[in-house]
Amino acid sequence: MHGRNWLVRRVERKLGPELGKLRHVASSRRIFWKVLIPCLAVGFIFGTIAEFVSPIRSTREAGHFNDPVLFITASTVTGLVLWSMTFLGSFRKLLVFDLGIVAKYSQKQTLLVIPWRDIAPATIKAVTTADGTDPDRRLVARQKVSLGDGGRNAVVFQARGTFWVFASNQDPAPLVLAIHGAMNDAGIPGAARAAAGALPAVVLTGRMALD
Repeated sequence: MHGRNWLVRRVERKLGPELGKLRHVASSRRIFWKVLIPCLAVGFIFGTIAEFVSPIRSTREAGHFNDPVLFITASTVTGLVLWSMTFLGSFRKLLVFDLGIVAKYSQKQTLLVIPWRDIAPATIKAVTTADGTDPDRRLVARQKVSLGDGGRNAVVFQARGTFWVFASNQDPAPLVLAIHGAMNDAGIPGAARAAAGALPAVVLTGRMALD
């Protein structure tokens, strides 16, 4: 199954007895390229400071930049390490099990489990935009939570009085079909009828009120 990494397998082992078999893994990612240059700049600032502080057990004099190759390499690596820390929020997945959806599972305190009984089948929709911008920005609701990292497509549904949006660049059809298939197999009322209205994706040209 595509996207089934070690972290997903860990969640699968932990929640399998409660939620059943893992059916589908939807992925969303966003690389923060805009912060790369600032992170490199910070790396060179740290490197410059280090040049003026004598390291322990070093015979070279501080503040002379007598090894420019080492200075550039160390500063660049420092900046890249800082930038790589943004990856912690750059990759998100939505897991579809037999009996519900799982998100934000990287940490125990953020784990989100939404069983099918909490989701209104008729509210499940796929949306997209004609210009490729993130449709999540055009969806308006009193209570709305983003589960993805953005993209040109999104799947939205209502549960527990909140609209949940998973935006990504993937085709939303497999995720919608997996959700409806699992809900139908679990005997959720209205799941079969709602499936026909969830696809194809609605093209948003302006703001759309979900409430």
